[in-house]
Amino acid sequence: MGAHSRDEKLLIHFFQDSLAGAAVVWYTNLEASRIRTWKDLITAFLRQYQYNSDMAPDLTQLQNMFKKEGETFKEYAQRWRDLTAQVAPPMVEREMITMMVDTLPVFY
Repeated sequence: MGAHSRDEKLLIHFFQDSLAGAAVVWYTNLEASRIRTWKDLITAFLRQYQYNSDMAPDLTQLQNMFKKEGETFKEYAQRWRDLTAQVAPPMVEREMITMMVDTLPVFY
């Protein structure tokens, strides 16, 4: 694909293959007249989905997590791991383990 990185029409055409769910709906509802270049598409995409990076969780949110009543350990661990995957900058494995253990009740 690197050989075609300057072919804007091709990039725009194949961009849709990288999308799923609501992003596909967003893309198909774009007005074609407003997307003339690859840069136009990038700008529109970032404008639409910028909130995802603006709302990225931080370490404080991870430290404040707790296991909910009735939630299994496995469910909690998965919920915690899902949130951890969104933290920027990414955490190293040892740091994640230490922080998660610190969020657990004494019982664990």
